Amino acid sequence: MKPHRTDGLSLTFGLIFLGIVVVWLFNQAVNVNLNAGWIVAVGLIVFGLLGLLGALRSDRSPTSSGPPAPDSDDID
Repeated sequence: MKPHRTDGLSLTFGLIFLGIVVVWLFNQAVNVNLNAGWIVAVGLIVFGLLGLLGALRSDRSPTSSGPPAPDSDDID
């Protein structure tokens, strides 16, 4: 099986759903009233930071442009 690139969008939504489940399970196990406004605010801050990091990382140019060209000595 060939490895494939990670799909960022699918990973993001998977983490969102996982976070919702974790918050729900925590609320069921520990009888704490979680304020939904704070959860949404923290989530938006996290997504903003991830977007900022993604924008900063996309400015970098790739270091290698593919496999190296063969030398003239290697050609038969």
